[in-house]
Amino acid sequence: MVKTFALIFKALVIFIFPASSFAQGDYDSRLGELQAGMERTAEALGVPAHEDWAADLSGRFDGSLSGDQSAALQLTPLRAPAPLPQVPSLPVIPPLPSDYPLPEPVSYTGTAVIAWHALGAQLSDNGWIPWADGAPTFDDISKRVLDASVSRSYPARRAGQQSLFRDGGFVAEYERATGSSFRDGNSARYLVNGPASFAVRDRLMREAKKSLLVSSWAFYDDITGWEGAQYLILKKREGLEVKVIVDKKVAVGHGKRVLKLMEEAGIEVLRYEEKDRGNDIWHVKMMIVDDAYAIVGGMNFGDVYSHKDPNNVKWRDTDVIYSGPAVAESRRLFARLWNAKVRELKLKFSTVAETAPAGAYEGGSAKVSVILQNPPTDSKILVSIVKAMYGATERINIENAYFVSLPVVSKAVLDAVARGVEVNIITNSKESIDPEGKVIVEAMYKCLMPLAQAGANIYLYQGSATLHSKFMTVDGVFANIGSYNLHPRGERYDTEVNVSVIDPVSTAQLDAAFANDIAMSRRVTSPDQLGEKPGWLSSFVSEYFYAQLKK
Repeated sequence: MVKTFALIFKALVIFIFPASSFAQGDYDSRLGELQAGMERTAEALGVPAHEDWAADLSGRFDGSLSGDQSAALQLTPLRAPAPLPQVPSLPVIPPLPSDYPLPEPVSYTGTAVIAWHALGAQLSDNGWIPWADGAPTFDDISKRVLDASVSRSYPARRAGQQSLFRDGGFVAEYERATGSSFRDGNSARYLVNGPASFAVRDRLMREAKKSLLVSSWAFYDDITGWEGAQYLILKKREGLEVKVIVDKKVAVGHGKRVLKLMEEAGIEVLRYEEKDRGNDIWHVKMMIVDDAYAIVGGMNFGDVYSHKDPNNVKWRDTDVIYSGPAVAESRRLFARLWNAKVRELKLKFSTVAETAPAGAYEGGSAKVSVILQNPPTDSKILVSIVKAMYGATERINIENAYFVSLPVVSKAVLDAVARGVEVNIITNSKESIDPEGKVIVEAMYKCLMPLAQAGANIYLYQGSATLHSKFMTVDGVFANIGSYNLHPRGERYDTEVNVSVIDPVSTAQLDAAFANDIAMSRRVTSPDQLGEKPGWLSSFVSEYFYAQLKK
């Protein structure tokens, strides 16, 4: 047995570490002096340097989420009439130092740390270490989630009947099953791709007056990480409440310089870890500004998400910004997590108040609930997804980067198809998936094949870069979005936050984004298209490291 473990770890060291590191190294290029000049010019003019259009900065961004559903902000064509208009007074942050290599260099130490913990998790959770408590099996998790999702009071309906999300009784049952509460009176708007999301994020950080509570899997040592850190430092010096959470293990390999800068400026950076489950990962992406706005989704503070480095790859991702009473729930969740870790780890950090006076938020028609999931015994987000599928009577749209479904997810899809509900799934193709993820393609295709055979519409993304988006919609009235990936890690190791939104207006925006992604995808017309012979490494990882699919 010991020899077997040694061989497995050796395979990780020889094949997986270098493959991951080499893949990241493929992105390596430098930002030239031209880009630096563009940055300085854009900062002086008060316009984003990385947009195709200039944002209208004629007045303070008030967080309004109404208007054109296809844009993150109200945008106007770039004009330069004579005389030039008065340049708005905006905070100035230091430019990226010239000694910053772009993209962020590969950290072999960071890669080794993550892989070492993945191996340790696999050994302990499968009962291979006698003194370690094992984790629930995926069959056990599926049974638990199915029991919480299938209702006797509100059984699934056949296609053509009224959506269960229009039934108040079903919505109340959904709240109980997910341990969350829908807050009425919010605005909700989806930020499709990095330029849209970071135009809003940067503007909110620049103009924050009270507090900035930020959670991310990682900050990167690149343009986005640097600028985000500088805005937070600026606001800390102005006396705002500024708190940051990142994963402790991930921080070994990402963002060392920018995290150090923030800490030297007095920002409390909590490197999250689970004391009793040291192999788990903090994967929550959330930003709360002035208790008025919250952003949740798939994006970290890095250039592959924001697209700020024109020479780097540009991932396809989606966030949601909401403003209203649900923001108070987001603060409460952040505060409880922060305060619990400060006590548990005995950190000399100040606590975060669970409640605060509400900011000047935008009201709206959206009902929003915020859902935290901390595995392996907590599956609230998975319940929120599966139960939503059992509430569908017309259409289910699922967009997820790494579709390695648990049995309960496959069953929910098959049951929906059997009821006559249209099911559309978009995930990465073997060409679009990030290099580190190529070893899981076999597992993804295996999960998708029976769904395609049953009549679900499967689309493989053919865009020029990785699809990293994680959302679903149901019947044009419900949406679920956040950091949660539909893969085994989400039920064993990754702490996540998603939000559920009941609102036909904003859901239409997300469905439009989904339609655009279908146009960038190839539909699977034959199960044979999912039956390609896998490589030995893919087979090895799928067989022995299923729970690790995917970080």
